[in-house]
Amino acid sequence: MKRWSSMPQCINRPEILSSFENLEKIRNSGVKCPLLCKKFVIDAWQIYYARTKGADAILLIVAVLPDLDIKYMTKICKLLGLTPLVEVHDKREMDRVLGIDGIELIGINNRNLETFKVDISNTKNLLQGERGRIIRERGIIVVGESGLFTPADIAYVQEVGVKAINAIHTSFWKISMVMVEEC
Repeated sequence: MKRWSSMPQCINRPEILSSFENLEKIRNSGVKCPLLCKKFVIDAWQIYYARTKGADAILLIVAVLPDLDIKYMTKICKLLGLTPLVEVHDKREMDRVLGIDGIELIGINNRNLETFKVDISNTKNLLQGERGRIIRERGIIVVGESGLFTPADIAYVQEVGVKAINAIHTSFWKISMVMVEEC
């Protein structure tokens, strides 16, 4: 696994990079930093295909995948040298993920999938108590997602244990473009 917590990430923005071909274009342009494929992965073939297009990491969304698929896809990722970013939205999903061996990277999405309301305190709630202790003991890297619009938002989630950000809002797009060029 690449050290996601210590190196810049080139995140493929869904509305701009919505295809595997665009992921390939970025990789072929000379970008060296880790690339996260943010397509909705629901089948194992997508993992293999993303790897051939230059992905270093794959987004696995717990809300749409059964535990058995997450386990299977995580193993495939590791065999291919990819890092699975396993995304959770609530305590139930977090508990499911913590019950799976080998998880190294958990993304906490602050968007409620039922109401679409964003609340960054979701990150704090999911990292408190026993769940947070387990994450720290296992050395799992936590990635903050959605609703992080200001430096204060990022500082807030950092204070509760987030080590990376996957929520580049349009206000940060110019910054992320600079990061791409500097990778």
